[in-house]
Amino acid sequence: MSRMTVADTGVVGGKRATRFKAVPEYYPLLAHAGLDDCVARRDRETYSVRHFLASVRGLTSYVPAKRHAINLCKDRYHFLIGFAAALMSRHISLLPTCRAPRVFTQLKERYPDAYILTDNEDVPQDIPAYRVDHVVPTFDRMDEEIPIISSDQIAAVVFTSGSSGLPRAHAKTWGAMVMGAEALKNQFGPSDASSAMVMGTVPPQHMFGLETTIMLPLQCGWSVHAGHPVLPADIVGALSHIDQPVWLMTTPIHLRAYVRQQIDLPGLKEIVSATMPLTRSLARKAENLWHAPVREMYGCTEAGVIGTRRTTASQTWSLCSGLRLWQEGDATWVSQGHVGPPLRLVDRITIQEPTQFTLHGPSHDLVKIAGKRASLAALNAILARVDGVVDGVFYRSPTAAVADVRLTAFVVAPGVRASAIQAELRKCIDPVFLPRPLHLVESLPRNSTGKLPQDALVTFATEMALRSRRRRG
Repeated sequence: MSRMTVADTGVVGGKRATRFKAVPEYYPLLAHAGLDDCVARRDRETYSVRHFLASVRGLTSYVPAKRHAINLCKDRYHFLIGFAAALMSRHISLLPTCRAPRVFTQLKERYPDAYILTDNEDVPQDIPAYRVDHVVPTFDRMDEEIPIISSDQIAAVVFTSGSSGLPRAHAKTWGAMVMGAEALKNQFGPSDASSAMVMGTVPPQHMFGLETTIMLPLQCGWSVHAGHPVLPADIVGALSHIDQPVWLMTTPIHLRAYVRQQIDLPGLKEIVSATMPLTRSLARKAENLWHAPVREMYGCTEAGVIGTRRTTASQTWSLCSGLRLWQEGDATWVSQGHVGPPLRLVDRITIQEPTQFTLHGPSHDLVKIAGKRASLAALNAILARVDGVVDGVFYRSPTAAVADVRLTAFVVAPGVRASAIQAELRKCIDPVFLPRPLHLVESLPRNSTGKLPQDALVTFATEMALRSRRRRG
């Protein structure tokens, strides 16, 4: 395979850094060994490489000659067909994680030539839509060869969740996405890749879902579970149809629900969690319950995966192969590999060794009250360990005029009194950081990946404050 030389260039500490490396000019669409290998499975029905490529070919003859495809498919196999068809057509997949009307208004303004790929009716009516699930596979001799895609082709535009502000768009080349999948494969080191299946509780439009439930199986020769099971009963039902080792890609929120209900999940090979911190106690309970190791991924939309760890075994993270992590003053940077040019990370990090680091949470979550500092992430972790707490978050208003503002907490804890939670928190944290008030709520406004978008949390806090004032008045 021919190679090209690319330069990674960026400005670090006021100095311009350029590094050259050889990267293949093309990467194959998938790494499966044969045309009859299984690419995806839905219940008891399997789809081979041959059928997948024929479906992709059928869709490419159906979509318009435009530049951007908004992939809103909920079924993971349909998403995969749409994603591959866009690649083959040299279209760019737009992958919004939120389906609010304002998101589609912004997409339409920024990408006026966009069309929608979908398998459901939950789409805006003012953007042309094409049903992936209605496509008839077009079999051809060309389907006997695995397509190759240019490394520098922009494959997708992914969007941040908005947990720290407004969602931002980031373009990903096919080469960077394949290199990210290879880095993950090296981190996990699967020895029986050809027999594994990936199941995800996160949507493929999210960067974590895209990396683990689409790109990783494509480049490992694994198969994809087409569904999007979230509820405990859905997970149990999906596993009942599978007779091969399953890697479950999930979030701490989902994992906590499964552990709490003590459901039986047979056949799990590995569990991979991301999108928010996972406590060691929850990871230990999951491992004891299902006899499968629990791993965590650390990364961001801008960079993709950066490091992994087995939560029950270590507090430190292992840097992905090919990446470089370093610090300039208080700032931490990552570059090379699938990340490319230097990228400044928003998290506070301590580097123990060139490939080992400790994560302390986002730099913007530090709060100062009465001259003392604390991390909201650390406070949230303490809150999560309180018996009876199902979910919870510490909150400080972004419009607070003074540094010494009191914190608020929103807690989901059925049957538990607020005073009991406060008493437990008082044992672990400084009194100045105790939440005043602590609101008991039915649920938090988390998105489909378990994150709390900043705008949703602000709106939620405002509504709760208004309700409290009405009750007092």
